[in-house]
Amino acid sequence: MDSKKRTLLKTAIYRGSTTGMLFILSWLFTNDIYETSIITIVFNILATGIYYFHERFWSRTNWGTIHQSTNKANVVA
Repeated sequence: MDSKKRTLLKTAIYRGSTTGMLFILSWLFTNDIYETSIITIVFNILATGIYYFHERFWSRTNWGTIHQSTNKANVVA
């Protein structure tokens, strides 16, 4: 399970990179810096919260994970 600090850092890095992309695309479509800023700010506030809780949910479930045995008795020579 990831720590909360790790999840927050992953969230910040992901959001930072997608914020730049969203800002550029919004500006290209609207050609209005005010509208671009509003779209980018609102979307990122919502998306950051959703991503954080999404990561916390997945860090608490074992579905789809593969656990390696550390028991040396199970190792075949």
